[in-house]
Amino acid sequence: MAYYNKLVRDKIPELLEQAGKKGTFRILGNQEFESELKKKLAEGVKEYREAKSEIHAAEELAELFEILIALTKVHELTLRELDEIRQEKARKHGRFHERLFLIKVED
Repeated sequence: MAYYNKLVRDKIPELLEQAGKKGTFRILGNQEFESELKKKLAEGVKEYREAKSEIHAAEELAELFEILIALTKVHELTLRELDEIRQEKARKHGRFHERLFLIKVED
């Protein structure tokens, strides 16, 4: 028996059943769900950073995107609203297109 104690995707119960296994699950409350999504986000960033291939990197980016979608709902935002916030920040501070790396700022 293996213990995981982590947030999983919705189809995991079905996939476990198809594999002849039985999982024990519970439904998270709002605060715990947000906390677990944040853990999942950190885990996904770590896995993206450690990706050894373009395919693995793309899969981890897709996982991060799914987590961001869930977090957007937690914060009662639509993807459109999130994108508007992103665009406003880009308008004020720019994007990352120039690949600028700040070395130092002198007073």
